Amino acid sequence: MEQNASQAVFVADDDEDDRFLLQLAFQQHSPECQLVFAQDGLVLLDALAQTDSHPCLIILDVNMPRLNGLEALSVLRSNPLYKDTPIAILTTSSAIDDRYRAYELGANDFISKPLSLEMFGPIIRKLRKNWHLDECI
Repeated sequence: MEQNASQAVFVADDDEDDRFLLQLAFQQHSPECQLVFAQDGLVLLDALAQTDSHPCLIILDVNMPRLNGLEALSVLRSNPLYKDTPIAILTTSSAIDDRYRAYELGANDFISKPLSLEMFGPIIRKLRKNWHLDECI
């Protein structure tokens, strides 16, 4: 089996509309990427524990119930399996404290959520380039 054959992009976001927009944007700009969605950080951690796929990228929203994105980031970075996995925060939060805390906890990127599908395109292309998502199939 090829090393990259079982990789995926894991996304934790509680907003159904944002998950849908992300799915459409990935289909348009990086269709080879397999996406795995979770409604919050706890569901994400469960999904990671129960899958054979390894994340080539993890995308976290900050504001989620039960286990928010920063809490999930802290848990992920404390696990040796994910210490080198690229993790991007994609959030509506504009709080500078959230940005600083995310980088302090080991986030690789902090991105403000766009308001439309068209504005997601440049973000997906940036993620694809920065984290070599062409290899994530």
